[in-house]
Amino acid sequence: MINGYDVLKKIYPNFDEELRTPNGLDLRLGKVYELSEDAPSYGIYKDKKFIPEHIELMPEDLPRNGKKGWKLQPQRPYILEVDRQIKISNDSMQLYHPRSSLLRSATNVFTAVGDAGYNGKLAFLFINFHSRPFIMEKGVPFVQLIDFDVRGASIAYDGDFQEEEDES
Repeated sequence: MINGYDVLKKIYPNFDEELRTPNGLDLRLGKVYELSEDAPSYGIYKDKKFIPEHIELMPEDLPRNGKKGWKLQPQRPYILEVDRQIKISNDSMQLYHPRSSLLRSATNVFTAVGDAGYNGKLAFLFINFHSRPFIMEKGVPFVQLIDFDVRGASIAYDGDFQEEEDES
């Protein structure tokens, strides 16, 4: 079952009201990373992952409003990180979908499943498929979180990207 507005309000009480949608929560952009091209190879093996180093890009003044953000170049992969830590309960799982304004702008966010028990800052692959740069303001909602109940026995995520609980 998809957890709606009232359930999500209890699970995530610290989310601002404007981030609540009828069937999910909007997640805001916190940081942007480029992928390093310095390593000789990248890959995933049964016992090890070799992922590119993430190089943080500092936000710049935006041309329209003077606020901070990023100009994301065409045909380049970026990693977009949400602005807060997400703790998924052991009896839930999450899916993430791009906001429709991204899709209507020929950009996309590629996501994965949020496993039960995951705790950390979510990060997604972003690609601008248009021929012109795409501007994203820091703090703009860019992905919608959809939370599902998991029925039956579940085990908590214990993978490489698990983080300690944020005390703030």
